[in-house]
Amino acid sequence: MKIKFALTTILKGIVFSYPNIFFSKSKIFAALLILLTFIDPYTGIGGLLCIVTANTAAYLIGLNVYKISGGLYGFNALLVGLGIASFYSPSWELYSVIVFSGLLTLFITVALEGIIGKYALPFLSIPFLLALWIVQLSSSEFNSLGISERGIYFLNELYSIGGKELVDIYNNLSLIILPASLKTYFISLGAIFFQENIIAGIIISIGLLFYSRIAFSLSLIGFYAAYFFFIFIGSDITQANYTYIGFNFILTSIAIGGFFMIPSRNSYLWAILIIPVTSIITMGSSKIFNTWYLSVYSLPFNVVVLLFIYTLRFRTQFLKYLSEVAVQQYMPEKNLYNYLINFNRFSKNFSTLPIKLPFWGEWYVEQGHKGEITHKDDWQHAWDFTIRSSDNKTYISNGESVADYLCYNKAVIAPAYGIVEEIIDGVPENTIGNVNLNQNWGNVIVIKHADFLYSALCHLKSGSI
Repeated sequence: MKIKFALTTILKGIVFSYPNIFFSKSKIFAALLILLTFIDPYTGIGGLLCIVTANTAAYLIGLNVYKISGGLYGFNALLVGLGIASFYSPSWELYSVIVFSGLLTLFITVALEGIIGKYALPFLSIPFLLALWIVQLSSSEFNSLGISERGIYFLNELYSIGGKELVDIYNNLSLIILPASLKTYFISLGAIFFQENIIAGIIISIGLLFYSRIAFSLSLIGFYAAYFFFIFIGSDITQANYTYIGFNFILTSIAIGGFFMIPSRNSYLWAILIIPVTSIITMGSSKIFNTWYLSVYSLPFNVVVLLFIYTLRFRTQFLKYLSEVAVQQYMPEKNLYNYLINFNRFSKNFSTLPIKLPFWGEWYVEQGHKGEITHKDDWQHAWDFTIRSSDNKTYISNGESVADYLCYNKAVIAPAYGIVEEIIDGVPENTIGNVNLNQNWGNVIVIKHADFLYSALCHLKSGSI
């Protein structure tokens, strides 16, 4: 039974790793993308092998099974495997490198989950970037690996997969007269999976349209915003240098316009406004990374999206016209529907309120929820904060006076905007060791932040309010 559960978890993780790249959980979209990666079977095998390695290792280590089955630990490994397999000729040496690269990607993923996760930020595809760059920089020492020449004979590869019929389909599609910008759009989509051809892009765009019309529209908006910005500044996005990293504009637009933000006119506007920033970062970072013969890949997308989300963390008020997704549904339409239903049900009370700690500097939680001392029953939802010295003491001298304690007489700030509902001041401060059971909150300020949402700042210095 345990083996069956493990296999099911790993298999689900494999399936959902593919659509996760487009912030999706659609199984149909997943099936389409899996087939797409096997247009070049060796590349497809490389991506699959890397996912299996990462997911299996994650399960054996004991990481969260829901994250494994949801593809959270697999999609970066997929990209790493696809990238490595597309660069080098197939060999046992290559696939062994892919296996160990899968482990490396997993370790980087978990590390970033902890490092930037504490700021409520997603790691996006940063693990993919770091792992692939490391492999590419070290590959000069891999004398057993040969550079792949498969892309040179693309028609031969199509023939080996689908015979003359598939080659004819490709040739007929190639005869269709498309604007250069639209061709670049399709190539940019295909480049996400290291498939640098129009067919791959068309297949992905169809899958994207099936999965979400909002995501599809944002992909076009993001790309064409970049296209016209490049024209405006006198550059050309259809150049080879930018064609294969044009997906940064597509993914950035989808992420900001419909995944992390509730889809709206304003989210679409920000998706457009942020594209020139992405373009500047793309051009600038390309110059830097060319020094090491590296591609920037999805670096601009990661930088811009993380900067935008982190900026929103410092908002001090709820703006209904630019709302973050509270409960992720992994589909822009569902995110919008969920938001509208809840907003209509709860009206003005449906909002997110940025809450911050009621002090400056570094304090420690002395007693949290359901504490063993006083935070029990109806009074369990509270925190007691103290300041500790370098030798882990909360006081100086002998600690017999309240003035000896490091947190005494320090500034206390409101955790959020609101209306002061009640003030209790003038309660004498207890001597150390004594308890005032009749006024056990001491000097208090109660703040109303919204209907049914209050905070209480207790044990304040007498006469300081």
